[in-house]
Amino acid sequence: MAKTSAGKLMSEWYDVTLKKEALPHRNSVVITVTQGAAAAFGIDDDDDKYSVSEMSVGATKNEKQSRNSREMFGKPGVRNNHLGLERMKSVVAETHITDTESSSTENCKPDPEDSTPAHAVNSGREEEGSHGEGASSKTRRGKDDESTVTEVDEIDNLTGPSSFALFAQTKFQLRTTHVYSCAALQGSLLPKHDRADTLASLASWVTILRVMGDLPESSGQFLSVIGEEPSIIAKVKAGFKQKYSKKDLDEAQKKYSEYFKDPVSAEVSDIPFLPSGKETMLEKIQYLCALGIYRTDLRDELYCQLCKQLTNNPSRNSTVRGWVLMMLFAGCFTPSEKFAPCFRCFLKEGPTEFTQKVEKLTRRTSIAGTRGFPPSWLEFQAAKNSKPILLPITFMNGQRLLIEADAATTVRELGNNLAETLDFKDNEGFSIYVCLHQKISCLGHGLHRIMDAVSECEQHTKTLGMRESSSLWRLYYRKEYFTPWHDAKDDPAATDIIHQQVMRGISLGEYQCQKEEVFVLLGAQKYYLEHSEVTNPKDLDHLCRNWFPESWKADKGVPYFVQKVEEAIKNNFGSKKPPHAQIKADIVTFAIDKWSLMFSRYYDASKVTGPGVNSVNIVVGLSGKGMYVLDNGDSIRVQLAYNEMAKVVKHRHSVNITTVRDEEYTVMSNHSDDFCLLLTTFIEGLQLRSKYAIVIDNQKELRKGDLITLDKAVREYNKLDPFRGLCRRTGKKCEIPRDLVFVLNTVDEPSSEFLAMLSVQLEKDTQVFKNHEDGRPHTLQKYSRYHFRQPNENAVTKMFNKTSLKRGKGKSELMWQFSKDPIKKPLLRKSLNRDDTRLMACRTFTAIQQFMGDAHLKDSVTDIELANRWIVEPASRSRYLRDEVFCQVIKQLTNNSNKSSEERGWLLMLMLATTAIPGDGLYDEAQKFVRSSPLPIAKLCSERLERAKNHGCRLWPPHPAEHDMLSRKLSTVRVKVYIPDNTCQTIDVTSVTRIIDIKREVCTRLGLKTWEEYSLFMSFQDSVHSLQANEYYFDALSHAEMYWVSQKAAIRARLSGPLTPVLVMLKKVWVNINPGHDTVADVSFHFPQELPNFIRGYHQTSDDVTARLASLVYRAKYGNEAKPLKENFSDVSKTIAPKKLLQTQSPEFWSKTITTYYEEGKDLSQDQAKVSFLKVISQHTTYGSIFFEVKQRTQKDLPKNLLVAINMTGLHLIDSSSRKLLRTLEFSQIPNWAFDEDSITLMLIDGTNTTKMLLETSVGHNMDDILMAYISWVMNTQMRRKHGFAGSPTGESSC
Repeated sequence: MAKTSAGKLMSEWYDVTLKKEALPHRNSVVITVTQGAAAAFGIDDDDDKYSVSEMSVGATKNEKQSRNSREMFGKPGVRNNHLGLERMKSVVAETHITDTESSSTENCKPDPEDSTPAHAVNSGREEEGSHGEGASSKTRRGKDDESTVTEVDEIDNLTGPSSFALFAQTKFQLRTTHVYSCAALQGSLLPKHDRADTLASLASWVTILRVMGDLPESSGQFLSVIGEEPSIIAKVKAGFKQKYSKKDLDEAQKKYSEYFKDPVSAEVSDIPFLPSGKETMLEKIQYLCALGIYRTDLRDELYCQLCKQLTNNPSRNSTVRGWVLMMLFAGCFTPSEKFAPCFRCFLKEGPTEFTQKVEKLTRRTSIAGTRGFPPSWLEFQAAKNSKPILLPITFMNGQRLLIEADAATTVRELGNNLAETLDFKDNEGFSIYVCLHQKISCLGHGLHRIMDAVSECEQHTKTLGMRESSSLWRLYYRKEYFTPWHDAKDDPAATDIIHQQVMRGISLGEYQCQKEEVFVLLGAQKYYLEHSEVTNPKDLDHLCRNWFPESWKADKGVPYFVQKVEEAIKNNFGSKKPPHAQIKADIVTFAIDKWSLMFSRYYDASKVTGPGVNSVNIVVGLSGKGMYVLDNGDSIRVQLAYNEMAKVVKHRHSVNITTVRDEEYTVMSNHSDDFCLLLTTFIEGLQLRSKYAIVIDNQKELRKGDLITLDKAVREYNKLDPFRGLCRRTGKKCEIPRDLVFVLNTVDEPSSEFLAMLSVQLEKDTQVFKNHEDGRPHTLQKYSRYHFRQPNENAVTKMFNKTSLKRGKGKSELMWQFSKDPIKKPLLRKSLNRDDTRLMACRTFTAIQQFMGDAHLKDSVTDIELANRWIVEPASRSRYLRDEVFCQVIKQLTNNSNKSSEERGWLLMLMLATTAIPGDGLYDEAQKFVRSSPLPIAKLCSERLERAKNHGCRLWPPHPAEHDMLSRKLSTVRVKVYIPDNTCQTIDVTSVTRIIDIKREVCTRLGLKTWEEYSLFMSFQDSVHSLQANEYYFDALSHAEMYWVSQKAAIRARLSGPLTPVLVMLKKVWVNINPGHDTVADVSFHFPQELPNFIRGYHQTSDDVTARLASLVYRAKYGNEAKPLKENFSDVSKTIAPKKLLQTQSPEFWSKTITTYYEEGKDLSQDQAKVSFLKVISQHTTYGSIFFEVKQRTQKDLPKNLLVAINMTGLHLIDSSSRKLLRTLEFSQIPNWAFDEDSITLMLIDGTNTTKMLLETSVGHNMDDILMAYISWVMNTQMRRKHGFAGSPTGESSC
């Protein structure tokens, strides 16, 4: 049954998707231009520097957060470099670029209040900003508190108007419509509490009209010298630093009225906030984005102004420009909770090619947070050309790799993608480094946007008098530190990269060694890895000249070292010949022991106190060996091993470390969050992997201080099981409760001296060794003291609360545990202080109660709608509501005596853990809460929270199929993946299964040798869309139903059932296609994908070759059954040979010729016949192509009807009638292209000439996808062949 249905689906798929004809329903329409975004923007001075198929130099700086967001906005984030970072010659040694001043070396501290994953640099802006939509003053808040006392039934419509028209009618303060207009505004669309915001709104309206081409620029002559003008960021800051009176506002409104009467000749230099008009298109866009980044109150205003201009806009160019600007807005900041629901509805009504991108970026920005820099030139070019951003990353083995990114990509996300591409088992300790003009810096702990760093580099380049497109930044991926349990043998792929970094660093003096014998042995290992054990004098001489220090060579001469290395090779590798993987692992292990200080993460500490140290402005480092405190001369002041640490406590800006000697160290730093996170990660990781524990109290035969060697690592025990092991003192096996032992933070056996010290300390005091967890479920009681609001109090309730506190039960104690009563105010202070989250927080709590069965639910509302609309979606949209919702769910699960309610609550917690990440402070509390529960679902929640934090959470709320799966207490749902050979694979999919996971599982089951060139497609009745590898399956399904399936509503209405998308796996990039190399791929993918091309006659073949191929196709289908070929040739011939070619000769000729070839291959099996077919067809230039039937009218030397074939060798133009190959275009000749729903336009380079070719087709999105896939593959292949670290002076970024 599976085979029949799969075959039918695949046949239909080929007939209606990639092979569909060009615009069959619009043959009478003459298309003259592809309505792409780039064409709408016109010609730009730097457009000729942008190319999809070229690489440009790249590297970035980092943007850090600051407690004062306005001071931090746009502030450079490169920090002081210490030790190895200053001496990182292996990165900059070959860079032939003039050294210039770095923009800054200051580093800024993230605000704990804004410690969400991938924090924005505007941390704290909402708290410290003006009293606008985002925050309100205390006087206003006190008044509004009374208004929050709202009954459940009265807050069902808190999301506000569902349409933009209704939102404008109810929220706009001006008498203006919601539709397109080019008239002047008399004020801001939305109410403002600051005159500066009103003036900025008026300026943004004019700038939006300029960007969209709806308002002409001033005709004044401007002379602008690059580098002399203040930056966009400086202009925005300067505008808001001034104080404005009502007179200033009235005068500005009058000037705007005059300006709109004659925008070409009007003077605009004295209008506040309004750009002069001499700015480039990029600068205008950056100015608008900077306003939204800097001022929370302007974000909804900007979105509303742009939505207004996109509603009923009569101009195609203006509309396209507006949607490109919307994409750039979405990558920088999101609308507030007041406008967000309406904005989502607005997107559903827009053009799909733009709205689906805006939707995705909006969801990603909601998770990543507001960015700190406006968009870069690279992002603008990518947006207006509808192309992804491809960032080149250089590895320490000299290879490079292109990784796709977008505006919301964080450093952590980029590192995870790199590790997965390189097949690393663990990427802990690897970091992204950036280089600009020989200045290098590490991007920190991975929560910063990579494109913020690119934008900062471009801004710095502009201050030097160059254009943004000339910025010479570069990115590097290298090992920063090792974990204490690192074993080089466990991860061969990572070890290969690390060993290259070590060897290169040694040769350039980054990692220094003074012992000659060690240097000689390392040189022998290097030679053995590169040339095997057979010595060659020329190769040895070359190695020694580049390996040993110059002073050593000048002292003893090169021949001396040649002899030494040769002897070392013979002694160590002459007879043993160890495998290369073992040598590389030995080199990495040596580096861990020898240069632990060089492989460390360093933090600037304002003060460090403790035994032997009391210093300010000092450096603290964490390595695989322990914690180091260094002075300005890089001398070690304090060294503390991890097995000496007993307890780590985090405060707001400091970390307290208590040792087993009961000594205390305090580290005060602006990076205390990251420092504590890494330190606790090391300690907890050592405890879980440890097999050593000491007895802290006498019990039976065990004495205090006895060392117990556990029979397995701690993490392999169940939570409540006692420990079992061997007592070293008695030599007997024993079993001991967990609360009577102290697990040592080590994977190595402790020394006798260390054990003696512990015994002495145990006799003094055992308090520091005791496990402070009492086994009871964790609660938010302590967390609520610092983050929850105070209970409602007046003169009467205050007196009663004091009385109840004396009895031990106050009202505040009830706020963190289960309650059947609805709340009238948010739990968290930060939710209470914001206008846009205050009421919604109360509604989410009511929805949680309704979902858990603790409050009445209307019959018309389903569980799916309740959970997604009122709980999960608000939590994913707003980081303030995110923490609020997590606290509310934990509250309702704490001391909940109703088992049914508790079960539903845990189900809700699982949904949240998959789709949202709580802030750093709450994340630890949430993990402690779920880990303290013995329920199986709690363990799954903990795993989902950890996965979301490390690898990113879902973008969409749970899909209905997911809800059904969870409600039935299932962990997976079965999904069918159809294969071209008319079979299908059934895959078990979880909530966190990604597309790449499904692809790899299918490849593993089939036994394919490679998996990278395959892709999953979601197919419908008349279209097909490629799925991104890192996308979650259920997110892809939700996206498809929103933007792809919903377009087929009319068709679906005529069907008996819903239109269900089909998951198909195909070979997308035809590499590794030599027939016989991978028989499984030949049979399952290559043959069934090539067969339709042959049957349609897309390949130009002679009669003899056609007959031979037809005989092989017949044998592949029917095997040794020759009867149909002889008795029913007329019907069989239609399925084994091209119809047009069969018409060139008589049926008798073809029957006889095909039968002759068929009988000659009688020894072939069906699979062998398929491979033989591929061997014959692979001789043609068009082998491995995806074909598109198109029409063209722009090239007079080409026929109107064409076949476009795309394969690894390029894009081929074929005469649709004669099947003659007319022209082959290499990918290097196609620097760019644009597509819309009716056509695709290719930009072609022929020598010094550039032309455009317009092709009419309704599957331009498929052509775009295939072209981008091949060009990315070709660029990556070329970059892997080019070893080097300097990069070319033409840049290294690509879109």
